[in-house]
Amino acid sequence: MVWALLIGYALLVFSGGADESMYRIFTTSDVKDQVKIVIQDEKRRELALKGLKAVHDGFRELNQQVSKDVAQLEKLIKNYDSKPEDFDQLFSSVLAKRQKQTDKIWDDRKAMLQHIRSDEWRSILSGARAAEEKKNRKK
Repeated sequence: MVWALLIGYALLVFSGGADESMYRIFTTSDVKDQVKIVIQDEKRRELALKGLKAVHDGFRELNQQVSKDVAQLEKLIKNYDSKPEDFDQLFSSVLAKRQKQTDKIWDDRKAMLQHIRSDEWRSILSGARAAEEKKNRKK
């Protein structure tokens, strides 16, 4: 029972436990395309795209790290000699890394949004969501 709770908790921690739909839309080229369409001022558009790349790279790095962390968890689970302390150490390390990564993504997002007005941001996300839905309908 305790192991089931630990594994469930670990999967929640490792996966982020969040709704993936907005994340998936945000990391597609649809957002980039919408930035190019919505932001008319060339200088702000270029700065926004640079910021978007930083956020996108942060998500990519987060995904790569999650895969590595899951592999470490699987290794511990398969190892008959693993001790509770091994799991505690892994979870502690994962939480610290995850906090650092999410703080960086958040900071990059705030920096990006300095170059995007709120009405533009709503239009960008609406357009990206619509593009994603259109792609899904074609499938």
